[in-house]
Amino acid sequence: MPPDRFGGKGAGISATKGYHLVKMETVNTWRRTIVKKTVFISSTYEDLKQQRAKLWETLVQYDVDIRGMEQFGARKSAPLDTCLAEVEQSDIYIGIIALRLGSIDVKSGKSFTQLEYEKAVMLDRDILIYFFDENNGQIIPKFIDFGEKHEMLEAFKSTLKERHTIDTFIDDDDLSEKLKRKFNELLTKQQENGSIVDEYSNSKDIIKKACLLPKVYSGKEIKLKIILKGQPFPASKSICESFNLEYGKTIGVELKIIEPKLDEAVFEHIFISYKQAEEFLSLEHGQEIEVYTMILFSENNIEKVKANFITQITQGAFSIGLAKSVERMFNYQTIPAEGKISLLLIDFVKKESTDFPH
Repeated sequence: MPPDRFGGKGAGISATKGYHLVKMETVNTWRRTIVKKTVFISSTYEDLKQQRAKLWETLVQYDVDIRGMEQFGARKSAPLDTCLAEVEQSDIYIGIIALRLGSIDVKSGKSFTQLEYEKAVMLDRDILIYFFDENNGQIIPKFIDFGEKHEMLEAFKSTLKERHTIDTFIDDDDLSEKLKRKFNELLTKQQENGSIVDEYSNSKDIIKKACLLPKVYSGKEIKLKIILKGQPFPASKSICESFNLEYGKTIGVELKIIEPKLDEAVFEHIFISYKQAEEFLSLEHGQEIEVYTMILFSENNIEKVKANFITQITQGAFSIGLAKSVERMFNYQTIPAEGKISLLLIDFVKKESTDFPH
């Protein structure tokens, strides 16, 4: 088996699902029956073995035939040609990008993963991209590229961020959960003896653990049903710096969590990047919405969450004195927070549709 790509830095997995589209004779709609989809998963190999194994395990839950580098075996064609041929036969390209560039094609000077991606773009395939979360994830130092390879990888990642909405993962379980959501939209899941996974119960369990181990669960994705309270506001510089968000491109709003049912208010705000801001701002006030969010944690004690772009004059001394008087009157005790836990909007839950416009 050739080095690096087929036993090293870059590899692909493909999965096939059978279906066809039947056009209704009496109405101008399309109806889903058995659909054929092929998914190609592109990644480096040695550093992402666990993630690849988990993805394989995840795809088994769907009505798919899974093919990939692990099953290619001996072929007459060159490794890169084999991988590009798999991309050509695919409908969906999923790129998993960590901190290694992977095998490099001598002729083009580009990595196998980048060439697979460019092939998918050329063929107008559906594309999903996932980056390893460098702030919250853990990785072995030997699986980090430096120097020229690092610069090439960063340039490739910049291109991906410009063209696509990027999601991140902290470990194989986190990646699997996030891909499951996308797979549920694109593929038909096999019957699980009539059982349905309760995403809200799972979210509640993660929230409870995040309150005890916030640094461990920072970056985890959960599903919530929420109501937005008050008006949106620009996120403060302290919030953006602490949570690695873009200052001036992030808004926040107070929220109330409807599902799952929680014993106490854990999260005060949800923050939204500019990429989702337009859809978010179009929502009706007080409307219940289902969202996928990411748990955020910072060791900083952040008191100011709202940015001020216009100088304001306030009577701070009076407010503080009044607060202390009220505290003494009712025998309240203020316990300063040690760190900050919050939420970042990842996506809105899409309602399933049985009709196809084309």
